Amino acid sequence: MPHILVFAKTPYARTPYDQWLTGSGIVPVIVTASEYAAGYSHLPHVHAFDAYDTNQLVEKTALHLAREFAVEAVFARAEADIVRAAHLRELLGLPGQDVSSALAFRDKVVMKDHLAGGPVDVPAYRRLDSAYTALEFVAEHGYPVVIKPVSESGSLGAVIVREEAELDAYLADPWRGESEIEEFVPGQMYHVDGLVAGGEVVFVHPFRYLNDCLSFRDDDWVANLPLTRQDPSYDRLVKAARAVLAELPTPSQTAFHAEFWITPDDRLVFCEIASRTGGGMISGMVRHAFGIDLDKEWLYAECGLPPTPGAHTYRPAGALCIPPRKGVLEYLPATGPGAGPPECVRETTLTGAAGQQFNGGVKSGLFLAGYVVDGTTEEDVAANLEHVAGWFSDNTRWRPADSLGGTA
Repeated sequence: MPHILVFAKTPYARTPYDQWLTGSGIVPVIVTASEYAAGYSHLPHVHAFDAYDTNQLVEKTALHLAREFAVEAVFARAEADIVRAAHLRELLGLPGQDVSSALAFRDKVVMKDHLAGGPVDVPAYRRLDSAYTALEFVAEHGYPVVIKPVSESGSLGAVIVREEAELDAYLADPWRGESEIEEFVPGQMYHVDGLVAGGEVVFVHPFRYLNDCLSFRDDDWVANLPLTRQDPSYDRLVKAARAVLAELPTPSQTAFHAEFWITPDDRLVFCEIASRTGGGMISGMVRHAFGIDLDKEWLYAECGLPPTPGAHTYRPAGALCIPPRKGVLEYLPATGPGAGPPECVRETTLTGAAGQQFNGGVKSGLFLAGYVVDGTTEEDVAANLEHVAGWFSDNTRWRPADSLGGTA
């Protein structure tokens, strides 16, 4: 019986690999983070690790399991697993994304090196190897600039530097990993999500951000809304995403999540791309709006299985992610009969509970509450997203961590 090794850094409810593979004869061998282990515990081959992202026993165990079960494929949907999975494939001679491709989609400088001078505009950028580089870059391009880690997701560690005092503050306490510095690009941010199977783009659609990827810094929500085909930016964004995929060493089977700006003077500028599904509630939104589960179909493509048959009528839907605030969460909105969320909510994910202490938002993909929201039109969905965000705020209570009542 064939086996596939799965780096599973997601809750089972989001990625039920055994259910997806039912009837295929393929057995998933799961390597996961400790906090998700319980969800996969009914499966025969599950290995869980603390400090999953940095624990190198993950790689050691994955290699042992891959050899023990003679796995025929390796699947990894989380940003932290993209390169480690590629190394494992190369070591074992397995098909799929190799290391050079993984680095091109993971390292933001390598990524832009591939794209610079190509058909899609790229902001000026440089690998930030010292304070001298930052000073030279600012002298050449001026403020504001953006400094961000080269290999993180969800805007983790990203800062906008608008003046010398802010640069000094960053240099006094810089990101401890590798970083890049680039021009700040004003404008509306969009993302394009899709799926490549058999070397062809089989699904692609552009979306608009409501608020932006750094909203979590202000404990504010971020949302995603599909563009209609009549939107003047629709074709431009799809064309840009296809051009980026053509310039990069794109694997034959992969989901992708690309981000672009459209500036006030109507330039389309590349931000970044990942060879995985989008974070937050994007996969759920795509599933509700288009009837395609990007993670499941990507898994099928990696396993050489045919796609799920059937056509689907588009239904307007959006995604909403609400970060935690700083303090102790006293209660969440009631979920009992007659006290649930607004009728427009189609899917809910809560990642915290009353009594927990939080330190505010950490990254855009990590949220306290996530919702998929529908409506009759995209405008209706946009209004419903704001309504649900307001409903959540009105029905949630926080207190300072040092106030009476103790801490979680």
